[in-house]
Amino acid sequence: MVKRIVAVCVCAGLLSGCTPAARVICEPLEKAYAGDLTAAVEAIDKTAIADTENDRFLYRAQRGHLLHLAGKFEESNHEFELAVIAAGELEPVSITGTVADYTLNETVKAYPGEDFERAYLHYYMTLNYLMLDDLEGALVECRRLDEVFRKLDARYEEGTDRYQDDGFIRYLSGLIHEAIGKQEDAFIDYLLAAGAYEGESGIGASMGIPQGLAESFVGLGRQLGREDDTRALVDTVGVLSPVPAGMGEIVVIIDSGWAPYKLEESIEFPIYKGLVPNDLRGSSHLAAYVKIAYPVFQSVPWTVDEFRVGVTRVGALVGGEDGAGGQSATGAGGPAAYSHRVEHAWAERTQDVDALARWTLERRIGAIKLRSTLRATVKQVALAKAKHDREGKRTKDDNKDDSFGAWFLRAVVEDVVTRAVAETEQADTRSWITLPAGMWIARIPALPGEYEVTIVPEGTGTPVALGRVTVSSGGKVFRAARVFGGPHPVRCD
Repeated sequence: MVKRIVAVCVCAGLLSGCTPAARVICEPLEKAYAGDLTAAVEAIDKTAIADTENDRFLYRAQRGHLLHLAGKFEESNHEFELAVIAAGELEPVSITGTVADYTLNETVKAYPGEDFERAYLHYYMTLNYLMLDDLEGALVECRRLDEVFRKLDARYEEGTDRYQDDGFIRYLSGLIHEAIGKQEDAFIDYLLAAGAYEGESGIGASMGIPQGLAESFVGLGRQLGREDDTRALVDTVGVLSPVPAGMGEIVVIIDSGWAPYKLEESIEFPIYKGLVPNDLRGSSHLAAYVKIAYPVFQSVPWTVDEFRVGVTRVGALVGGEDGAGGQSATGAGGPAAYSHRVEHAWAERTQDVDALARWTLERRIGAIKLRSTLRATVKQVALAKAKHDREGKRTKDDNKDDSFGAWFLRAVVEDVVTRAVAETEQADTRSWITLPAGMWIARIPALPGEYEVTIVPEGTGTPVALGRVTVSSGGKVFRAARVFGGPHPVRCD
């Protein structure tokens, strides 16, 4: 009997830990912050999620992300493709669910990814193609995102408030379509982005429509004769100066900070009477309340939320100063009006992943709590049934031990077992930890030529060099960067 008590206590201790799932990849997080991305990739290969089938989505997504940060863009896309396959084989549990959804903790089942995490696989594949200067490849990922959003839209009932589009990703897709000369497609993307930011078809994290998006949307609408679609934003952008012919643009996408990570919270909730057999209702062996556990997002404080982008022209394209056969335009509105060096081109925040993560979790927290309540009730009913049957057996046993010591020992065991069973109900705190807290976009008009691009995070004084880019006449060039701003709060020590 004593051995049984010890075993139960040990099990209860193992099951009741509240360590967040983020702790599993603390070493890769620390190495990524230190700038040793190769070591970060090697470290994640040694974590528990690398060998667990249930964590296949998270392992591939986060390994792909670290490879992206390491500049290994083709390898990164390979990992993201494996994450897409893993996500495609899994569907997030729904309110209707299956028997397993109500009997097995979500922690022991395969993690399917949050809806927005699935979408951001394609965002990072898009970035990889942009960094490889492969605009066509980037457009393929934009088209694949359409399919992701269609599936998300079909999963929920009509009128359900849910994540089914993304203003930031649509905005980026529009810029890519413009860069490749597909103006109609770009306009549609801008239209969808505006709707998502306004909350009509998705979530813009209550940010409002970015000024850069509004200006592109209105300006392109005028070019295409679709002013009626943009009328609501005309007052927002004011007077638009036409971009001189031959001007290009440098687009810098900045990922900053750390996304929120999940922790467990628990409360006591009245036992669900619908699952209690009649012969156990009112039984002293049945707990009146059960412990239910559910995840909550813990924000990581923002340390840097303002960025300026410095662009230094280091050479003209062959053919003349402005890349147009040596004929340099002058006067107001011409290319000469644009400085060869932009000291203070401020980036504009275009996505708040922290708010997005909280918003998506809030929409399904009711279903999570319901499943937890039903699971906890089933466990406690099974325990009460066992106690009830054991009590009935003892009353028939003429040789039963009625000593105080035996009674006390039984009471202790039953209390420990009851608590141990309650502690088996745990929240699923897994999430894509390496994601940033938010995204920024800086757009700098530029004469054709070669430029050195530098990001200056405000308050840190530490510039981030993005290297040299070549801007063609009327073209766009894209560059991406990650600024952590500080170490992740979940530490290995």
